[in-house]
Amino acid sequence: MPVCVDSCPLRAIEFGPINELRAKYGSNADVAPLPDSRITSPNLIVKLNPNGRPTDDRSGFLQNPREVK
Repeated sequence: MPVCVDSCPLRAIEFGPINELRAKYGSNADVAPLPDSRITSPNLIVKLNPNGRPTDDRSGFLQNPREVK
């Protein structure tokens, strides 16, 4: 088991066979700022927050520039 899965305090990360995870959660992997999943074919599933934006959305901004170096 990846350490990030075991250490996630909110249990928001799951790991397993991608076909089982897609059966359980769907197959959405498109969320800004990631590239379109048709280009990258990721083994990733994203459950969007109600405030989540689609891949092509460019309305986001850097809230706290000091967090990025």
